[in-house]
Amino acid sequence: MKDGEIGRISVNVEQVAQLLEHAKHALSGEDYEILEDIVKSFAYFTARLEEKRASVRQLRKLLFGFKSEKLRNVLKGIEEAERKREEHTGTQDAAARAGASAEPGSASRAGEDSTAEGETVAEPGSPEGATVARALDEALGEGPVAGDGEKEKPKGHGRNGADAYESAERIAVEHETLKPGDPCPQVGCKGKVYRFVPRRFVRIIGQAPVAAKVFEIQQLRCNLCLEVFSARAPEDIGEKKYTPSAGSMIAILRYGTGVPMNRLEGLEGSLGVPLASATQWDVLAGVEKLVAPAYRELMCEAAQGDVFYNDDTTMKILELMKRKGEGDDG
Repeated sequence: MKDGEIGRISVNVEQVAQLLEHAKHALSGEDYEILEDIVKSFAYFTARLEEKRASVRQLRKLLFGFKSEKLRNVLKGIEEAERKREEHTGTQDAAARAGASAEPGSASRAGEDSTAEGETVAEPGSPEGATVARALDEALGEGPVAGDGEKEKPKGHGRNGADAYESAERIAVEHETLKPGDPCPQVGCKGKVYRFVPRRFVRIIGQAPVAAKVFEIQQLRCNLCLEVFSARAPEDIGEKKYTPSAGSMIAILRYGTGVPMNRLEGLEGSLGVPLASATQWDVLAGVEKLVAPAYRELMCEAAQGDVFYNDDTTMKILELMKRKGEGDDG
């Protein structure tokens, strides 16, 4: 055998089932399910290739599926189709397929579909293709994956996933009893648990555009000398009541989205955060001092431009039209 080549080995269903049974005790539940799906899919596609009737297009579709499909869903669909076929047709379907296979150009061949090029391929749920995967399920003592014709509710197909909320606060929730490196609590398992991909839930909350935080610094006083001991304030608390982010939000609301200051005052007051319009002006004045140098520099850069734009929208000024009418009468 040359370097880089993969040798071919011959194993039966019982040997594969024994290997999976050994791996079940050495791997976690989720890792074992992934390995089991890989073995079943490899066995299924190997059987399809040995049939010499499956086209490359159909194998590609079964292997990669659609964008929202997973390999496990594809296998579930294959096994469900196989189960329904056995319930409805039984042995008569196998006899009809054997009789129709003698006609090479027959368009009504059972278990085959015609492609755009005129070739015939086996159905994804054909009994021949799923025999090995079904035999593995029987050897492992597993029943049909799909229920009595009931479809599982799709998950994770919302418009926006958790990654879309870039500015959202990330809250890590640790396991109640386990930490990385602890022994697996599964009975009979001697493995250890390690960090895995966390489950994520998105919860949208409502809050005021300009929110307030009240820090209560604990103080202790001696009942004898009356000395007061205060806790250390957080380092990021700052010294000013209105942070720069509050000034930026007020500026965005006023000049970016056109919210009047009196309306913002009423909104904040109804949400329990007093924010007078006069106070908003003071906060904006403090922010203006920080951004004024950048604003002036942008004005200078814009003045060096060679292209000028003008608005050619026409409008009628009633006062001037009245004067023009009076002049025409005279």
